[in-house]
Amino acid sequence: MKPVKKTMITLIFLMGFLIGHCQKKEKPLASSPSMGTTSKTSVNRLSTTVEPNRKFSYVERELDYLKYIWEGEYDNVEQLDFDKIQRKDDAKKAVHERVHVSVRPFQNSNFGVGAVYIEEYRNNDPTVITRQVIYQLLPDDKEKAIRVKVFHFIDRMPILSNNRSFGEIANLTPNSNRLVLGCEMLLRRVGNGFVAKTINKTCIQKNRTTIDYQFRVSEDNFSFQEITYVSNKRLPDDMQTNAYSLEKARCFTCMIDFPNNTNGRPTETKYYIDIYDQGGTFNFDYPDGRNMSFGMRNTWSFGMHRETFVIYIIDINTKKTLVYSWGEPGADRIGFNPGWIRAQCDLKTPRNVKLQQELRPKS
Repeated sequence: MKPVKKTMITLIFLMGFLIGHCQKKEKPLASSPSMGTTSKTSVNRLSTTVEPNRKFSYVERELDYLKYIWEGEYDNVEQLDFDKIQRKDDAKKAVHERVHVSVRPFQNSNFGVGAVYIEEYRNNDPTVITRQVIYQLLPDDKEKAIRVKVFHFIDRMPILSNNRSFGEIANLTPNSNRLVLGCEMLLRRVGNGFVAKTINKTCIQKNRTTIDYQFRVSEDNFSFQEITYVSNKRLPDDMQTNAYSLEKARCFTCMIDFPNNTNGRPTETKYYIDIYDQGGTFNFDYPDGRNMSFGMRNTWSFGMHRETFVIYIIDINTKKTLVYSWGEPGADRIGFNPGWIRAQCDLKTPRNVKLQQELRPKS
């Protein structure tokens, strides 16, 4: 055989071997429960933290899903509007307080994979924390439920609302001298959400009464209720406070611009702010001295009978709405420019924050 022909046959053989080798299917990985590869939280899913190749129980799967949907910011500003409407017909109707709740799942070896931190403030005052707890979530296969151990903070202080490091929470232990054990709860799936109830209804004592504390979690809502008993008898419905209903909020980053005639640009950014789309507000002074408030809402439109995403500016002194704009609920961008002021709001992400800063580099 001639050398050239022999060389060509060898090359063809090698090419065929390499192509066949590349087309071989990868060896399948060991089976593991399908629990999702992405998460809205920075917390690892159970499938990556507890023996990922084993089969999880029903309750473990429910716990994993609960943590996945629960994280976020919640506010009941929408509920307060309906309170006002109902009080027009019934002056004795109980009015809810404004409530904002922050929920953060976290993991450490002390609380295990099922730990959730709750921080609550009321009346739009983030400096006064009205509820601060850690829920330790434990699968209970016998009860077919999630057992909730409640740890209250002895001295409540703002952490998330004050932008302090969450590390001081994540490093706590159940035996920390900052915590005191509360009343245990059981949390079960109900419909498309979860309901937690205090196991011993007489456990919580308050002003010679007992409180049955309950809460409900779904993908976009967090609600809680304190049912009052006197001498182990439930008070009538008209003496109870209806459940607080909070809706999940999204954080937007906004630029607020004023007219500018000094450097060639028509507007100048005076404020870069972060604001929640469930009742967030930002007060500022207009250049002519007027006190104004910029607000953002996802609210119900009575005229159009649908949910609407709204931003607006109110004159604080006259209470008059000066300008507003609306869009689809769930939109990730909204703004207005009537000429005397300009606002641009984008869902807060590192990319959007960077883009806004690049738009007004000298503001």
